[in-house]
Amino acid sequence: MIEPIPEPPTTRPSQLFDELFEEGFARVVRSLVLMGAGRAIAEDLAQDAFWTAYERWDEVGLYDHPLAWVGRTALNMWRQYCRTAHRREGLLAQADPWQLVNEGKDLVETDRRIDVQRALAQLPLRQREVVVLHYIFDQPVRVVARILEIAEGTVKSQLSDARRTLALMVARVQNATGKGA
Repeated sequence: MIEPIPEPPTTRPSQLFDELFEEGFARVVRSLVLMGAGRAIAEDLAQDAFWTAYERWDEVGLYDHPLAWVGRTALNMWRQYCRTAHRREGLLAQADPWQLVNEGKDLVETDRRIDVQRALAQLPLRQREVVVLHYIFDQPVRVVARILEIAEGTVKSQLSDARRTLALMVARVQNATGKGA
């Protein structure tokens, strides 16, 4: 009996990786910039994380959320880059909020982006990590916990503390500018 010829897959593994890269590269870069990386460093780290995913695509491609894996890898690369507190603080002090601005954006949108980056820079590192991963990178609490290797309760607590701190910052700005309720 002759075996039927299997149909070729409708999408090639490289095509799936290409789609992941197109969907996720800007998000990973943006997340790293919000973590304090300069734009060029964020792009380099994101490329390295995607390259690592590409090299391990047989494994990574099977994950439920391969982009979360890439994000965690990029975050770990950023952490390694900023291993010492002294170096991390120096890099954050040099971060240029104008790097987030894309040409063609109106001034109001630009101001919002700069304000968000400045506000996040004032949060403690762990709070900044959970806020960026949860709200910017759109990861659920359990995934954030897994990425940062902390308990889900810790993620929730850090998110709560960060929201409280950010709300106080907004209230101070509104009071100072007379835009309060």
